[in-house]
Amino acid sequence: MTNLLNFNRWIVLFFGIFISSILLIVIPGDQFVFRSLSITLIASFCICHYLYKRYSKGLTLQADMMIGINTLMQYLLPIFYLVPYYNTKPNMDIWNHRYGFALTSFVALLGQTMFFCGYESIRKDLNFPHVNRTLRHIKMGNMFIVLAPLIVLTWFGRIMLLQNGCYYQIFTSDFQFISPYFSVLAQFGRYGLIIVIALFAIAFSEMNKKKQGKKLSIAILACLVEIGWYLPSGSRGILVLIVLGPIFAYIFVMRKLPKKTIILILLLGIPILSVLYSYRYVASQYFSVSEINLQKVPDAFLSALDRTEKEEKGSKVYRIMDRFYDGKNLNHLLIHYSHDYNYEFGATYKNILYIFVPKFLYRNKPVFSTSLGKWYQLVGGGSTPITFWGESYINFSWFGIIVCSYLLGIFMKCYDYIFIRNAHKPYWCFIYVFGAITILQLPTEAFVIWVSYLTKFILIAFILTYWHLILKKSVSVEQRHSTVIKKL
Repeated sequence: MTNLLNFNRWIVLFFGIFISSILLIVIPGDQFVFRSLSITLIASFCICHYLYKRYSKGLTLQADMMIGINTLMQYLLPIFYLVPYYNTKPNMDIWNHRYGFALTSFVALLGQTMFFCGYESIRKDLNFPHVNRTLRHIKMGNMFIVLAPLIVLTWFGRIMLLQNGCYYQIFTSDFQFISPYFSVLAQFGRYGLIIVIALFAIAFSEMNKKKQGKKLSIAILACLVEIGWYLPSGSRGILVLIVLGPIFAYIFVMRKLPKKTIILILLLGIPILSVLYSYRYVASQYFSVSEINLQKVPDAFLSALDRTEKEEKGSKVYRIMDRFYDGKNLNHLLIHYSHDYNYEFGATYKNILYIFVPKFLYRNKPVFSTSLGKWYQLVGGGSTPITFWGESYINFSWFGIIVCSYLLGIFMKCYDYIFIRNAHKPYWCFIYVFGAITILQLPTEAFVIWVSYLTKFILIAFILTYWHLILKKSVSVEQRHSTVIKKL
């Protein structure tokens, strides 16, 4: 094993692609268990080896790390559970996706390798510098003053969404579909995590143990407020992101994993996510569409727990694994699209032209999300993501997976480069950590979503830094005036 880890990461990646392609051809499709597990194991090892060799001297939250982890979590690792599950319960796989697991894992390895190539093709040795000194000089009181407009916008967005029936995950309202302000308010509502990340980053960078304890207390309180706001809604995805906030802040500052914390979260995570799955459906029995009643929350959770306990043994883990495995959407496109439709030849990328146009100014602005249901309604529904590689495939076939992945690597290196150049500015650091959590989810989305989110993060970092400088100058002017008055 040690000898394997010493190999050059590029040799391992391309040799893995070669061996996987041979296995894909040689092993018959009906032997899906051996075929899927062998190719998925090779793909998982190759990507893990790359990340280990690349970040053996210290972790950062750079895009190649985030997207590599996403590929493992949402395209590869769930297969090790789903293959034996579908082998014993084939009736649960109504679309026969299990026969495409091997092909999907091969595409994940191929696309991820080309992304790594693009990412390292420019500024190869560029890494995020240590930020402890930068963050150590930030006082929490001053940070709250700078972020005060963001805090106001966050809670304004949340209250508006609650009043218009867009708080609970199980409920939908006309406001969500017809209001041009819904998207803006929904994004404002999630920016509370920036404050949590900023507080934890400042606390972790503090060297004085006594001061660090006080700062951590404030950070934990802010995190609990975020969890307390979203917990009654049953929004599993957002709650997972909130939990990731402190972990990512720790990695960003300390350059290592909080291993014990991660193990604890994983042990607690599966049962909690299972209960939250049921909670989403029982919530409608306890709450009206625009209310938060904390007295009813315990009863609702007890009802969800009872519903969860009545479910078939093994279905809880299966549901989580199936939910994580977005590779099934790519799977369906790889197997069926070329037989059912003509290639798009770039048509899905035209919405990039509308990124900087607010919907409340242009009511006909197209919806950015591209769902699988546009082509396969029975399979995908309205919100099932097409995935980045799925979009690449339906536009340019296999050529798209190779070239688009390479170009995405270059694009993400440019994004990282902008933040690395501004690493000495604390508010760029806070937004970078927040952005890393978002990047962790982006591989399931169409490319226009990537561009939309990442350009917003750069804009927010610039605005907060500029606002910080204005406040700093105004304070220094007042200090000079007071000094002159005292001398007189």
